[in-house]
Amino acid sequence: GGSEGPSRSLEVAESPSAQLLTSAEFFEGQGLPLEPAFESDGKFYGWVEEETCLRYGIAGDPDTAWNKNGGGKFTFKIKKSDIPSHLRSRGWSDARAFSATQMKKNPNAYFYRHVAPHESQAQGEWTQEETALFLDTANKFGVGDKWGLFSSYVPRRVGYQCSAYYRELIEEGRIVDPRFRLTRAGKAVFVGR
Repeated sequence: GGSEGPSRSLEVAESPSAQLLTSAEFFEGQGLPLEPAFESDGKFYGWVEEETCLRYGIAGDPDTAWNKNGGGKFTFKIKKSDIPSHLRSRGWSDARAFSATQMKKNPNAYFYRHVAPHESQAQGEWTQEETALFLDTANKFGVGDKWGLFSSYVPRRVGYQCSAYYRELIEEGRIVDPRFRLTRAGKAVFVGR
């Protein structure tokens, strides 16, 4: 008789989603309390910060802003001809250069990549004051999308910085958003609804 070799157990690989935990599951597994400052439904219900609207002549609502500034059908596709040559020469991506033209028509696109013209963009760690403003804005208007509009309430920060910081706050348990799960290492992963 021949040797049958070592017995092999069939290992069933966990699906990636089985390794993702809700905030409650993650923090319970860490033996930590989950006491978020805010529970989000993933939506921002506000518009551009009022003083910014007044200072730069931005309409008071999205339909008026869009229609008073050329209207048309929305598209994510950017044509080179839509980007002024003085912006193309700055070395910016097409998206950043085009968004620079959108403050009055599509302020969400503008503020996602740009601060208000009178501000310089902050870099690095968020201050306690910025965190307080972020959480206050979330409590007043919701949070989780329309990052450009949201960021108009946090001076010197742009939308993509607010979006990244949102994930940090989820990872710290300061915000709970059911559209996110946490890896066993504590990294926030968007899974949708």
